[in-house]
Amino acid sequence: MTEPARTTLLTWNIQAGIGTARFRDYLLQAHRQVIHTRSKTTTLRRIASAIAPYEVVCLQEIDLGGRRAGFRNQAQAIATGSGHAHLITQENRTVPGVSRHGNAIFSHWPLRLVADIKLPGRIAGRGCLIVDVDGPRPLRVACLHLSLGEPSQLVQLAAIAEVLREAPAWAAMGDFNSGAASAPIRAFCAAAGGLPVPSAPATYPAWRPRRDFDHIISNAPLSAYRAESLRLSDHLPVSALL
Repeated sequence: MTEPARTTLLTWNIQAGIGTARFRDYLLQAHRQVIHTRSKTTTLRRIASAIAPYEVVCLQEIDLGGRRAGFRNQAQAIATGSGHAHLITQENRTVPGVSRHGNAIFSHWPLRLVADIKLPGRIAGRGCLIVDVDGPRPLRVACLHLSLGEPSQLVQLAAIAEVLREAPAWAAMGDFNSGAASAPIRAFCAAAGGLPVPSAPATYPAWRPRRDFDHIISNAPLSAYRAESLRLSDHLPVSALL
């Protein structure tokens, strides 16, 4: 009997191509938060090359056309470079005249939008984009970027679990801003039927990882789960095989 097809997954908070490489860069390179620079174009090209082999990719902190992105949609630029034929984006927060924060899902297989969730929380601007991937193995994928506080995370993950639990196979991917052993993630797995994260590699800060903020969680077993050594953002990407 032929084994079911496996799907290569990757999630990455790309920091809008800003490319912070050390803590002092947050201050010394603060101008990159508000204006476009040539280095961002190079960083986005390198990100596109890095994600090209993966069949389904979730990116967070992507700028969908703000001034700091040179009024260009970074998701479209990355998809052109990576060769992903299918792309769905979600805009969550606009800073007038500066940025358009969002999430994006890239795929080598067709995508169908399931939900564009503006996540509840004390501070608005977080979101979760949920799609169905029409690949060899049907899969529901959630690309999420959670708030910093645990109370907000609990409510946000409960809302996401409502949409995922009905799918036979799903994967939630993104910047959870919380560790794999945290109360919000444990509650989410219990509510949605997710399996414990097989490992929890530290992903932040990318230059000296100490915190496991970025995860891929699924209701099916994952393998080859790891943080990739790609220092193009202040977060490292996480990949897995489903």
